[in-house]
Amino acid sequence: MFQILLFSLAPVFFVIGLGFVAGRRRWVDASATGMLGAFVAQFALPIALFLAIVTAPRSLLTAELAPTAAYVATFAAMLGLTLLVSRRWGLTPITTALFAQTVGIPNLGGIGLGLFQALEGPGSEVTLAVANLVGTLTVTLYCFVRLEMQGGGHIGRAVGAALVKPMTILPVLGFVIAFAEVPFPALGIAVLKPLAQATGGVGLFLTGVILSTQPLRLSRTSLFAVALSNVLRPALALALCLLLSLPPAIEARIVVAMAIPAGFVGTILSAIYREGTAESGGALVATTVASLVTLPIWITVAVWLAGP
Repeated sequence: MFQILLFSLAPVFFVIGLGFVAGRRRWVDASATGMLGAFVAQFALPIALFLAIVTAPRSLLTAELAPTAAYVATFAAMLGLTLLVSRRWGLTPITTALFAQTVGIPNLGGIGLGLFQALEGPGSEVTLAVANLVGTLTVTLYCFVRLEMQGGGHIGRAVGAALVKPMTILPVLGFVIAFAEVPFPALGIAVLKPLAQATGGVGLFLTGVILSTQPLRLSRTSLFAVALSNVLRPALALALCLLLSLPPAIEARIVVAMAIPAGFVGTILSAIYREGTAESGGALVATTVASLVTLPIWITVAVWLAGP
């Protein structure tokens, strides 16, 4: 067990630490994280998920779609709880939307991809693709609609913009191609593979650089983020998996995916909208630091679920 934890978590936190040191010592421009964030969110991660799906057997995709209900229920419950608490605390609509985006969806493009590749190797990205797609169509969709409406925009335009983003449309396109059993050209795989291979390392490094720009604040929002992202979300996912009697290997992957700490998209958006930086940034730092303790625990639970 110790060897599993060491070899799965050491690469993840080493690259995050390298990015953190690079940002703090100004080896890279920590204020320009938007460019790296756009590269990961708009290009590298969607392509990595797309390739993982179109190259996977149809039987594997069918099995991975089985826990969709668990993902929907988990993301919806976390979003509802975040909105309820944010309203009681009097957070503005924009800050609430950005905070919900940060704590609602795990850092699948950074920590998630690197962790799954270390745990299970190539091919494990399909689990992340399904989880990310469900999260995009629930939490992220709410976030973009709220931001658009707050700026006087139309809800239809916000929904349309969210649905055509690469993070949404490429995984969906991948599922359509795979289920239609249309062979994807080998040349296409070769052309896209360099971008996909860069995703895990760049996402981890970017997470570290963003962390270097955020102070660790032990505020009520950061503590709530830790309780939600590091404890309640994976616990709820585990309960739903057991209730649905999913295959043990799939249950294990879901628990690990939902135990990954908060993502960095909300923090980048906070810098763009110049609001909610303290809440989103504090959540990112607090949940990532807390994951040093919580991730090994949930991985141990996942290994126990998967069995021998």
